[in-house]
Amino acid sequence: MKIYDFDIKKGIYNFEFDDLTTEKHAHPVVEFISATSGTFTLRAKGRTYENLEFAIIDQNTEHKVVAKSCSVSILLVESYNSQLSDFFDRKGILLKNGVFIRNVHEKREELFSEAYHLAVSKDLKTPADKRINTSIKFIEENELEYKDLLSKLTSQALLSDSRLSHLFKEHIGISIKKYLVWNKLRQAIHLYLNKGTSLTDVSLQSGFFDQAHFSNSFKNILGISPSKAYNSRILQSQNNRKF
Repeated sequence: MKIYDFDIKKGIYNFEFDDLTTEKHAHPVVEFISATSGTFTLRAKGRTYENLEFAIIDQNTEHKVVAKSCSVSILLVESYNSQLSDFFDRKGILLKNGVFIRNVHEKREELFSEAYHLAVSKDLKTPADKRINTSIKFIEENELEYKDLLSKLTSQALLSDSRLSHLFKEHIGISIKKYLVWNKLRQAIHLYLNKGTSLTDVSLQSGFFDQAHFSNSFKNILGISPSKAYNSRILQSQNNRKF
């Protein structure tokens, strides 16, 4: 696996895989997947799409990717305001049942590149509601378990537990508890990539109970085990980017 970007602040995660096969999973990010050689199969919402060269999968859409004898570029983007959906509207992209597919070469590289540059140049991660934005920043900057975290967030937002939970899911697409797991997962991967420590160490440093807890969360959100993802890790500088 090649890693081109893992930017927690911007919410941009860009990888390249050979022979990728995932289990069913769902993540709180929009996924762009483009075949650089061969074609792949996508299974989502009870449907199977074969011989694909390009697809977009909406956040929190359960799916499985099979890219045997195929290389794919993957871009994950955290999108919590309207700018990405406005981009889709301008491009005539409709996420039907949570996916947009294209099984021809036409414009797929252009779409992938434009989506990446939009994510880099714009702030797609900040939600419109300032209370939810403050909550996200607090989660990212503090290491608290869910019960203690929720009481702090409700106190800051001057909202009840139920009202804050409703607003959070409305703007972010997942519950506060699931976002907490997502944040721990991002922090663990970031530590692993930048500190060179073991998966066991980073999982504990990021607030997971143990490596099994980390591995299960990794698989549920990203579809593969962390050991499979990073056994042949190759880090790339931004100067090596293809677009």
